[in-house]
Amino acid sequence: MDRRLLKAALITMACSAPIGASQASPSIKITPPDGARFAVDQRFDLRIEAKAASGSLKSLRLSLDSKPIPATLDANGSVTLRGLSSTVAGPHVITASAEDGSGSGSASATFEVVDSVGDARPARNIIFFLGDGMGASHRTAARIMRYGVANGRPKGHLAMDRLQGTAMVSTHSLNSIVTDSSPGMSCYVTGNKANNNQEGVYPDNTVAATDAADQSLSFDNPRVEYLSEYLHRKLGKVTGIVTTADVEDATPAANAVHTANRNAGTGICDQYFDERDHSGLRVLMGGGRRWFLPNTAPGSSRSAKTDYQFDAASASALGVPAGAIDPGRDLISNFVKDGYYYASNRAELNVLGGGTTKLLGLFGYGNMNVAWDKLSKRRNPSAEGVVDDYLAPDQPMLDEMTVAALQVLNHNPQGFYLMVEGAHIDKQSHLMDADRAVVEVLELDRAVQVARDFADKKGAFANRAGEAGDTVIIVAADHECSGLSIIGASKETTAALRALPADKKQAAVGTYDAAGFPAYPLDSDGYPTDLDPDGRMLFGFGANADRTEDWLSKPRPLIDSLLPTSLSDGLKAKGYLPAAGTGGPTGTYGTIQRNAATGYFIAGQVPGDQAVHSATDIPLTAYGPGWLQYRGEIDNTDVFFSLLRSAMGGYGDATAGVTGDVNGDGKVDLADLVLLLRRAVLGR
Repeated sequence: MDRRLLKAALITMACSAPIGASQASPSIKITPPDGARFAVDQRFDLRIEAKAASGSLKSLRLSLDSKPIPATLDANGSVTLRGLSSTVAGPHVITASAEDGSGSGSASATFEVVDSVGDARPARNIIFFLGDGMGASHRTAARIMRYGVANGRPKGHLAMDRLQGTAMVSTHSLNSIVTDSSPGMSCYVTGNKANNNQEGVYPDNTVAATDAADQSLSFDNPRVEYLSEYLHRKLGKVTGIVTTADVEDATPAANAVHTANRNAGTGICDQYFDERDHSGLRVLMGGGRRWFLPNTAPGSSRSAKTDYQFDAASASALGVPAGAIDPGRDLISNFVKDGYYYASNRAELNVLGGGTTKLLGLFGYGNMNVAWDKLSKRRNPSAEGVVDDYLAPDQPMLDEMTVAALQVLNHNPQGFYLMVEGAHIDKQSHLMDADRAVVEVLELDRAVQVARDFADKKGAFANRAGEAGDTVIIVAADHECSGLSIIGASKETTAALRALPADKKQAAVGTYDAAGFPAYPLDSDGYPTDLDPDGRMLFGFGANADRTEDWLSKPRPLIDSLLPTSLSDGLKAKGYLPAAGTGGPTGTYGTIQRNAATGYFIAGQVPGDQAVHSATDIPLTAYGPGWLQYRGEIDNTDVFFSLLRSAMGGYGDATAGVTGDVNGDGKVDLADLVLLLRRAVLGR
């Protein structure tokens, strides 16, 4: 049966309602939920939660494909079986029944096991670029900013535009049409849906309170194996995680960390290290130094309330170290003692040894600074800038981090999985700072070009190990943020726009013919020299909060929310304005404040002070073995299985007959498809 038809058939087999001798009977919840999919031998946890309608539960019986499973209820009326897997492709049925004082009830759920092995040439490496919050408009705006338009045609294209495979991806989470970044990323790399704010786990009925002594209950949820863990266990590949965010943030963590609380930073960063042998983690770079410093050190955010520790039985069942409530832990020292080279700035990253096989880079206390502010420092090193105020004056750009990650990971003969995140596309879209968000897309695109050169053995990678065409590149987003749209361009010169009274600035918006073709001057580094050229692009937000708008770039960013309190307070003292959630009376956050004197008020569609994620499908582009799998409308969980097919050589049938390198050029690409079509039409 066609995979999509089988999936649809399984989804129609909804969990049966509890049945029994009376209307009130035990309720039963089965995890994984009905319609879940797993790769052959992918590990997952089975959890049954039963609740008596009357009295107490007397019995619980489980079966898998009609074969009984031994089960003992815990104090919560639940059963958790860790590390299950199946090597038998096809549908499987879990059934549970329970009895209490009022009668009996039952439920069932069906999951599918998908085979990814085939006879096509397996990919050695997978590089996944995640533009957090990056929708189609973000990519279009970056292309216009970088290349411009002449006579109605783009004067150039982004590296991500030039990848052959193209699809539109639905991004819903397990519990909402609008995802947040945790399931937004983990759906791609587990093949399974997760609740918002949870990553690598299913929801359960044991949730730690936010003020709990520790977050252990947020780390005990039923797990599902990540792509990184699967590839490391099955094929010996190693893992790299690179981000411009704090490394405890949702997207990076949703590649190697299993938690129901994306904000439990101490435990999240501890788990990176504690479970490195499960994930194959060899490279970890971004911000977030605050979680790696002992809580007695200046700038530390480590706390017992965001840490975790498993009891011996749970640790044994999970097959992982128990962890510890240890806010005084020196996590940087742990990494260094285990052989990781540690870089705290760009200069230290630049002297990375050629034989380095493990790398930790922490380039800020919280999130790294946005590309525009890093560039401003590089262009004027003697001037005190934003990065100086953030106590991180020498930060690498994302493409430089990607080069270093590839050099380290490529030492592994079996290849690697690398995730690279452009985090501030989302964060600046939340703050409705469209200009900084668009420059973030340009920074991400520079990293994509690095990966393309690596895959094609060009430039600095010409003599690398491996073959041309053995690397898969994916560029996608976890969701769209802010409902960004390019509504036109300014009809005024920048000087005139600055001089306009606030109540006249709406009239400066040029739409249709009046928008023309905005042109941004470029610096020798390839980025714009000015975000306010005459006739600049103007942006609207379909998912916006209240804001004031003056149609000019913002001279300073708002204070980042992921910072140690001491650093945030220092920025406020220097006149930086706080973003929502970082202080200030309601209705007077920086988003509104910073343009209050020069802009006009625009009422938002959502409460609060930040724009929000949207449920809009996002574009995905792909390159390398199996790229033809990415076409039409797909679900985010589909990507996991497509990547596995590339890694296991099973992408032949899924790519309309392209089973390998037809023309012998060392890669499977559009030229192979053209050759196949020619043979079909001409018979030769």
